[in-house]
Amino acid sequence: MASSEFRHAPQSPCDALIVVPPPSPSDTNPPLGPAILATVAARSGFQVEVLDLNILLLRRFGNRAVRPSHTLGDHGKDRSGVAAAAQWLFDHTGLRDTAPLHLPDTADPVAGMHYPLAAISDAITAAAGDPIPWRAWLEEHLRATCDRPPAIVGVSLMGPSQVFVGLLVLRVAKEIWPATTTVLGGSHVTLLRESLERDPALRDGVDLVLTGHCEDEFVTVLARLSARPIRRPLAPAQPPTRAPFEYLPTFGERQLAHYDRQQITLPVQFTRGCSYGRCTFCTYPVVEPQPTALHVEAASHTIGALVRTYGIRRFSLKDSLFTAPMLNALAHTLRQDLATEVRWSATTKASRALIPLAPLLAASGLATLEIGVETINPTGQRLFDKRADPTMLQELILALAEAGITVVTNLIFGFPGEREEEAQAQLQWFLRLQAAAPPGRVDCSLNMLEMVRGAPMVAHPPAGVELHGVAPWAFSYAWNTPAWRRHFSARLQRVERARGDALTAASGPPSRGGAPAGGS
Repeated sequence: MASSEFRHAPQSPCDALIVVPPPSPSDTNPPLGPAILATVAARSGFQVEVLDLNILLLRRFGNRAVRPSHTLGDHGKDRSGVAAAAQWLFDHTGLRDTAPLHLPDTADPVAGMHYPLAAISDAITAAAGDPIPWRAWLEEHLRATCDRPPAIVGVSLMGPSQVFVGLLVLRVAKEIWPATTTVLGGSHVTLLRESLERDPALRDGVDLVLTGHCEDEFVTVLARLSARPIRRPLAPAQPPTRAPFEYLPTFGERQLAHYDRQQITLPVQFTRGCSYGRCTFCTYPVVEPQPTALHVEAASHTIGALVRTYGIRRFSLKDSLFTAPMLNALAHTLRQDLATEVRWSATTKASRALIPLAPLLAASGLATLEIGVETINPTGQRLFDKRADPTMLQELILALAEAGITVVTNLIFGFPGEREEEAQAQLQWFLRLQAAAPPGRVDCSLNMLEMVRGAPMVAHPPAGVELHGVAPWAFSYAWNTPAWRRHFSARLQRVERARGDALTAASGPPSRGGAPAGGS
């Protein structure tokens, strides 16, 4: 650590343990939610430890060489290493030979947890009773992180791929610490709120479910459960002007030590919700229903505090939509404080107003900007309720790229009514755009449309769409998709894999560490 702006008293007990289960698709930044819980708990005198099992698994498969990628943040990950780790995990759940339930056409059944509840429960029971590959590894790390039973063991689930290990962690924790309260939270849990309330079987092994941004409720529960008097450790300094919610995350030195120092970015979030909030495929109106405004002074203070505390100058903004005015305001503020020279990434919606801002954004340290293009197809734009002129999109992406900002272009294929030749035309549009930009400056996230829980498109399906059902722990529905989507999805994977292979060729192949058997 670079300073003592935040530290706990020596040998302070672990009041709560938050576990990050694998696989999460990034080896570049620790998760934000547990780090916010740690800050809010510290302000009330409690110590929260974070056990990042995700990075412990990923580092066994990753390539520690410096990656020749311009992309900062999640999309700058070691793609081949992350994929290898996830594949190993899925193959060791015991679910591969089980018949899936409501399997979408292009989905991996284990990654999406497309199984009956009984099958998942049986797999967890089997894994909890067998030391290899899971039980011994999990128990070792749980005991090593807390030297006594914590009041709470919580698991943060951000997606269905984490469900198996997440529930297994709670099972093992309850067996070794029977008096500990087990808590389940995270965005995936928020999406499944009604199902969890309705079906007690989904809560098997879970004492408490916390949904949404629950940091204040978490601390209230922790205070009620804690048997010791509250002591006041040296907490993070409050910003000079208060933000609408807690901006400052707290990371443990032990957790950060497992990340590649050359690649790590610290996650931050300065607004909640989505100020656009109309995309028919999106779940944000359910996960974060109330948009908040940016408090730019508090944001700048947070970045400066993190630089001073951890000595890290790379940041990934996790806001769903950081608009052009927000980008402009933060860039100006960062430029005024030369002592906090940083590199950062954000996600935005395409806007012509961003084109003249490109030089300022680059000068402020904006290294990567993710843009939700979604589709250039007029029919798809109407279906998604997200319209943008393809010519403007191209001008914007090239302007940003030529200013030295890497642009991650999000594209969706296979929407209801789309023909294969239209999907192919969109892919070719992107590939031409990528070729026209400076090398390495236009990256991509290419996705087949999913019908997902909480999305308006599922609540009100388009004409001709038949939803066939969704598995209990799954995120996406099976529906009557056109046959061409399967082989087109494979082509998109080859395009993304070619990008990853090009980076691997430059830095060497990933290691293949295998099972997480003992050690760290």
